[in-house]
Amino acid sequence: MVLTPHSIAGAAIASFFKLNPFTAFFAGFLSHFFLDAVPHWDYKLKSEYKDLENPMNGDLIIGRDFYFDLVKIGFDALLGLSLAVFFFNFGLGVSLEIVLAGVIGALAPDALQFVYTKWRKEPLISLQRTHLLFINFFQKKIESPFWGLSMYCFVVVLFLFLGSLGVFSL
Repeated sequence: MVLTPHSIAGAAIASFFKLNPFTAFFAGFLSHFFLDAVPHWDYKLKSEYKDLENPMNGDLIIGRDFYFDLVKIGFDALLGLSLAVFFFNFGLGVSLEIVLAGVIGALAPDALQFVYTKWRKEPLISLQRTHLLFINFFQKKIESPFWGLSMYCFVVVLFLFLGSLGVFSL
């Protein structure tokens, strides 16, 4: 799943833990895996190498395409962070510290996937196996960008709506 829905969901769920940034981070972190189990579409990374025989051998090749991908990923992460802060901090009054903890937690598994490709050691190996289990085993990819983006919009609107109702609040 792209990063924007992960950010919104992480902030919404973190808003439940208003007094504890560590718990907000952990909740955002766990939310990442459950959202990856939802059928979704991912934009293509030109620098990504996929080993269809063994997905644990995947890599991001650092080069010209990698820097283009980094801009794409950075824009996605910045959009998600901006929307999360706007709706949950400014809109609903959740502390910035909690919103950031939830967003960072929700984005951490994908950042750690990159670290895994460059440093294949525990606990990153186990984390990558878990990540791939949720991505590949529990769900099917949506091939159509239209339906994939529609699913993202649905997830974002759902979490914004639930957050505005205080569903995640104490």
